[in-house]
Amino acid sequence: MDTLTTLSEEILFIPNEAAPKRRGWSHWRVDRRVVAVVVTGLVAMLPLIMVVVNAVRESRREQCAVQLKRIGVAFQEYQKAHEHFPAPSLASRDGRPLLSWRVALLPHLGYRSLYERFHLDEPWDSPHNRALLVEMPPEFACPGGPGRRAGQTGYLVVVGPITEPGNVNTPFEPTRGAETREFIDGTSNTILVFETDALVPWTKPDDLRWERDGPLPRLASPHAGGANVLFADGMTRFLKPTIRPETLLALLTINGNEVLSSA
Repeated sequence: MDTLTTLSEEILFIPNEAAPKRRGWSHWRVDRRVVAVVVTGLVAMLPLIMVVVNAVRESRREQCAVQLKRIGVAFQEYQKAHEHFPAPSLASRDGRPLLSWRVALLPHLGYRSLYERFHLDEPWDSPHNRALLVEMPPEFACPGGPGRRAGQTGYLVVVGPITEPGNVNTPFEPTRGAETREFIDGTSNTILVFETDALVPWTKPDDLRWERDGPLPRLASPHAGGANVLFADGMTRFLKPTIRPETLLALLTINGNEVLSSA
């Protein structure tokens, strides 16, 4: 009985030295002081952190402008080869849009082999063409956005109505791209490509639309404070959302007889 009692006591008994010690208030006061020091340090570093963040944003905005300039060079080469800018879409014989203007630019961007793999007589989402979505060239993805991984782009043209005598229009009608001689306002005063935050599959013929007296495109992008745009002369500019509507309209059209020195 004594043995069982002793064994029971050995099992149930926990010596004081082995028992976990409770932390007193003094310990928590030390932790709070450490936290206060850390928070104070982070607050002091905040200006430096913001400088780094802004530098990254500026770098991505500049990289985006470089992407658009490469697209601008491809537009110029296309224009020289065909004597007009590409239509918004590659269409079927009955006029049905099949593939985006971005596919038409591929040979002039250095991706002829990719271009030749497309079935140009099939829509963008046919089983064959859809498989090529994942091979979007990096030029069509803004470095500040998520489109590269998803095969989507925010670089869109503005498609206007069919040109009628005496009416202004954009560089792109539903079935044709303008010739250089039609840029009455000058190529340096006319936007070709808008950067937007509305991503679309890069091969899909899906762009911004504009009707006379209708709403203008909204300037929004992954970049804070505005969006990059590509002009018909191959240059890029960063436009702010505060741009006057009449100025944006003048930059949007090719034949409104406006010559602007700045936006």
